[in-house]
Amino acid sequence: MPRHWEEVYEMALLETDQGKLTEKIDAALVVLRNSLQEIGNLPENSCERQWIEDALRTLEMIRPTELRGFADN
Repeated sequence: MPRHWEEVYEMALLETDQGKLTEKIDAALVVLRNSLQEIGNLPENSCERQWIEDALRTLEMIRPTELRGFADN
């Protein structure tokens, strides 16, 4: 199991098996949210915080699209 949020995020983005996609996206969302809590609001974490927030938005945006595509198959 990957430990770093980037690895989990990448695994979700690159998943091609529609049967596993929901699981990968949901797992990545949990890891990303936990990572945000772990790094806190310290100024030295601002870049990583922004990257995580961007990753969260991306997954939250593609999740409905991907799931809709899966339901159509």
